[in-house]
Amino acid sequence: MGEQAYLAIKRMILTGEYVPGQQLNVATLAEQLDLGRSPVHMAIHRLEREGLIAIIPRKGILIKSETLESFLELIAARQLIEPYLAEQALDNLTPETIQRLEALVELGWNHHEAGNRVGGMEVDRQFHQTLYEVSGNRILADFAGQLLDRSMVLWFRAPKSDNQSPNVTELQALLDAIKKRDKTATITLMSEHITSIRGKFIK
Repeated sequence: MGEQAYLAIKRMILTGEYVPGQQLNVATLAEQLDLGRSPVHMAIHRLEREGLIAIIPRKGILIKSETLESFLELIAARQLIEPYLAEQALDNLTPETIQRLEALVELGWNHHEAGNRVGGMEVDRQFHQTLYEVSGNRILADFAGQLLDRSMVLWFRAPKSDNQSPNVTELQALLDAIKKRDKTATITLMSEHITSIRGKFIK
């Protein structure tokens, strides 16, 4: 139940159903999710540790908003961790992992053609999470997942330009390097992919 509440609330934050600055309470969440208060309590404490919400005594739950400085810090932290995890993932690749990444990129192209930004966000998230999972470093993988989730809210900002290349082109390039087991290219492309977030969304 706690995991169910956690995933449901987290998804509503990442997809923008709950917006930064919005205040909620356990009773409302429990009613909306049709769950008891105990699993909701467990979920919000976990989300607080991940930095997505703040628990305010006697007032409730606040959906946190990221500042420009915190977004830049997120990107810098991801730059330190994710190229390393992507490199490590190459040592543990299986045909099933490659197939999963290929399916995600194909789905990413479909979402791009349909103009589905939320779908594109979920594809990007799953692509990164797949690499985290096979990296062999669970501690860094968990931390990278938290950083990724916090930066996902950028997807709900208007991009700086409508003429930017789609995000899935970067995932496609990464996949091509991964399939070749090219560590240098994988590290470089992952770093460039993370850096591109700043150029796309931060004005």
